[in-house]
Amino acid sequence: MKAGLIKTYDFRYFVELLLLAEGIHFFDRITTDFLLMKLNYQGLDVNFPDIFIVGAAKSGTTSLAFYLKQHPDVAIPRKEPGFFAFHGSAPHEIPSGIRDRQVVEVKAFAELNKSVKPNQKLCDSSVAYLTNYAQTIANIKKIYGNRIDELKFTIVLRNPVDRAFSHYLMFVKNGLESLGFEEAIKPEVVASRVSKQLGFDYLGNSLYYERTKAFLDNFKHVKIYLTEDLKDSQAVMKDYLEFLDLNNQVNINTDVKLNPSGIPKNKGIVRSLHKRSKLKDYLKRILPDNIQYKLISVKSQLLERNIERVNIDQELKARLVDEYFKEDILAMQKLLGRDLGNWLNMRNKV
Repeated sequence: MKAGLIKTYDFRYFVELLLLAEGIHFFDRITTDFLLMKLNYQGLDVNFPDIFIVGAAKSGTTSLAFYLKQHPDVAIPRKEPGFFAFHGSAPHEIPSGIRDRQVVEVKAFAELNKSVKPNQKLCDSSVAYLTNYAQTIANIKKIYGNRIDELKFTIVLRNPVDRAFSHYLMFVKNGLESLGFEEAIKPEVVASRVSKQLGFDYLGNSLYYERTKAFLDNFKHVKIYLTEDLKDSQAVMKDYLEFLDLNNQVNINTDVKLNPSGIPKNKGIVRSLHKRSKLKDYLKRILPDNIQYKLISVKSQLLERNIERVNIDQELKARLVDEYFKEDILAMQKLLGRDLGNWLNMRNKV
């Protein structure tokens, strides 16, 4: 061992003893010295993510990202930038309802991530990456080149019918949907609206096999959770942080349940809580994380009190499984090596 290393270790040990004498576990709180993923792309030095939460929508990704952002060694400058899903797309190729919120130019993506600290890992949580998986994977491989094996991907999957219905209810809550669910899932209706929002394909976005297999085939590190796994959120976070090579002894508040779906009791309150504004965007940039967490908790509580939980008709649910999802579920069951019998109608349980 080199003398310099011995001196560093001895000094650290000495300081640790002093701090322990004062009851302070200082080095438990020191962040690991990570090397931020910085790549030169299109002539710019850009901080690129090495952690991805790619979907599926309405499966728990918002909660997972919220929990992860509390870790001192992780930065999530903004949820849903969508860069890799739409970078290189012409404006008309991006659904009109989300076009203005997607960060598609590399200069804008560099600006978004410029304040990430050198000793932090950068996470990009965008559900468009699973929905628009082919372009996402192509962009990632093009930009990262031989460094793709350093990336960590996470996919959260939910019972496909429940996910589809929850996405529908979210659109109702946000004032984007006025049709009944059975009308909204008719193929001709989906075809007429999907250019506005990819989410209008409620059923299609719940077909997971092809999308999930593509990530598993193209990337070395892919972690897959089911929404029901998140019920034991503390155990999931310990496992997840270990997967990300992060200290999993950090205290993470997993009590807040985010992004609830339902029918608004008071449309004015619900819409105002969801409405984007320059003031909200500004406050997100300047407020400390601990204040933002409290505000997010209050917002979630207000939403919970002002929405009515609605369940899908069970006969319709069984029919959708039989006629639309059964083959995909069985394929996913083999791909994941997990029993997905609870996603199937009981008479089809395997």
